[in-house]
Amino acid sequence: MASNRLEQQYLKLLNHFGESSVSVTLQELSDCLFCTKRHMRNLLLQMQESGWIDWQGEFGRGKRSTLTLLSNRHQLLSKKAETLIDKGRFNEAIDLLGTNKHLVAPLLRSKLGFSINPDNQVLRVPYYRTMYNLYPGTPLRRSERHLVRQIFSGLTRIKEEIGEIEGDLAHHWRQLTPSIWRFYIRPAVQFHDGRPLTCDDVVTSLNRARKHALFSHIEQIKIIGPHCVEFELSAEDDNFPQLLATASALILPANHAEIEHFARSPVGTGPYQVIQNDERRLCLKAFDGYFGLRALLDQVDILMWTNLTNKSDQEAEETKQSRSTEANATWLSSSLSDKEYISGVASDLTGGPSDHFEEMFLEQGGYFLLCDSHSDKWQQPENRAWLQQILNPYSISQELNPVIRHLWVPATSLLPNWCHRIAPIHATSPFKDTVSNSTLRLAYHDHHPEFPALANAMATLLKRNNIALELIELPYEQWAQGTADNIDIWLGTINFPVPETWHVGAWLLGSSLMRRSICGRDNDLLYHWHNQWRSGDISSEHLIWQVVHSGWLQPQFHHWMRLKGPENAQGIHLNNLGWFDFRSTWFEPEEQ
Repeated sequence: MASNRLEQQYLKLLNHFGESSVSVTLQELSDCLFCTKRHMRNLLLQMQESGWIDWQGEFGRGKRSTLTLLSNRHQLLSKKAETLIDKGRFNEAIDLLGTNKHLVAPLLRSKLGFSINPDNQVLRVPYYRTMYNLYPGTPLRRSERHLVRQIFSGLTRIKEEIGEIEGDLAHHWRQLTPSIWRFYIRPAVQFHDGRPLTCDDVVTSLNRARKHALFSHIEQIKIIGPHCVEFELSAEDDNFPQLLATASALILPANHAEIEHFARSPVGTGPYQVIQNDERRLCLKAFDGYFGLRALLDQVDILMWTNLTNKSDQEAEETKQSRSTEANATWLSSSLSDKEYISGVASDLTGGPSDHFEEMFLEQGGYFLLCDSHSDKWQQPENRAWLQQILNPYSISQELNPVIRHLWVPATSLLPNWCHRIAPIHATSPFKDTVSNSTLRLAYHDHHPEFPALANAMATLLKRNNIALELIELPYEQWAQGTADNIDIWLGTINFPVPETWHVGAWLLGSSLMRRSICGRDNDLLYHWHNQWRSGDISSEHLIWQVVHSGWLQPQFHHWMRLKGPENAQGIHLNNLGWFDFRSTWFEPEEQ
């Protein structure tokens, strides 16, 4: 990168001559910069190598040369920032631009996609919000649930291609009795900080998981040998290896509570380690000490900056005249901010099922409403049926922006191949006898502008029935725990990894928000359902049928999940969480 001194010399020339071609002698340039002719020649050579000038020198007494200054102040600043970004110094680049923040989005957008050099393969993906919580065992949003599996390992994991359990940290396991399981741990596994994994890390992590409802049947965890742990359960669970593959069961260092900023910059044993995580960039680098097959993709940069998907008119025109960076970029469903998505400004990247995305399928999950069982408004099933009748997805979709309406598929259950929705019964409004307008309080979590758009559509429908809708925005963790007071309705969204059917039951019976209401506060029924589901006496599909038909849970919409990757990307496949496994992705070099 050119020195600050050289940059200052260039700016002096720019101030003196302006952005034009001038006829000038070497002596005149030397006088302008107060230096010798010999030094001036060196400066011109350095400026030409930096791409700042075009110098057509003429030799001989009285001959005049031609100097063209190619970069104005903004261009010079952008080139300097671009060099910093190429070196991975994102914060320095953005800080350098200072008040010229309008230059940031075009610069970052030009760097999206992949870069290949002899040392590594890097993929840069746009995103619209920070991801500061990468702490397994805490409430995690969809993208964070994907990322923690890239950073941490569990005793088992799901082979996504076929939806089956395979070994991860455990290379083998046995069910000794219906309630005793033994897992054998791989030797010589290292955490990202170089510390070896021990059975103590495994026991500490899974004892921590016991506070969650799905793990409450773990009575005791014992260390049997240097690389073996044994679980004693209070109830039979043939799907116990499946449970140990969930995010809450990922293995953390036993002393993780002592590691500063662990939630933001965690230490795991997975294929990728966190190098940087701030308001502008999340950088994941392949861990060379990973116990499995070393990841093919060396580095993933997730860039957080608004409007990375929304080009200005000038940029759009420039794209037509040159090779589009979009051909090199990777666009995910989650690349778009929900604000851009809702407004339709990035409609060329949202597309429909017939568009030219490499992969697209209807999400396994979707948006839902949950009637809070602690609200006195829903104690009668007729009232819940009335709400489902008024706030049905077909009516709501008519209130949405037509640009994106085709992407919202009305749901009849949580999975698109299930049909559990209550048939219309023309229930009477429970609020028809009130003297003045009634008010319902609806809660959703923050950093998801799609929720207000949905809620406003619902407010319009309720207003026609003389009911006001008060919107409550909560921090994600508080929303997921369902701890806010005086809430009538919860609005949320959920996506289920493979195997989807098992995860539906795990979410209903393991989520604090769901457990709050799906049984109408009948804890004995909740306990009965949990035992039946764990033993296999009731399926997830039959469980969801009961919950939906009771009216407590009301499915709303499914979205189309989308992935558009570079043409030379290999091994990149969209998963149910809207991302892809970084480990198996690589890029075939372009032919020279």
